[in-house]
Amino acid sequence: MQQYTLQILASQQPTVLERLLQVTRYRGFEVTEINMLPDVESQLFEIEMTVESLQPIERLRLQLNKLFDVNQISIQQAIEQQCRA
Repeated sequence: MQQYTLQILASQQPTVLERLLQVTRYRGFEVTEINMLPDVESQLFEIEMTVESLQPIERLRLQLNKLFDVNQISIQQAIEQQCRA
């Protein structure tokens, strides 16, 4: 499984986090960690979300970019996790 950390800038709207999580789950990604801080000056949320999946991260990035409230997405890292039996 691949693990990715996304940095997301989004409008400070009441439903923005719900929409992000919905799209993420629908695209086959599991959220393992999420942090969200408001930026008072720019009126944006700074969201750091760590996800894992076998799906390519580009699929999720393209779908999240379609959300009206999302201003910017950057992928910080990709870590491959080993399965242990």
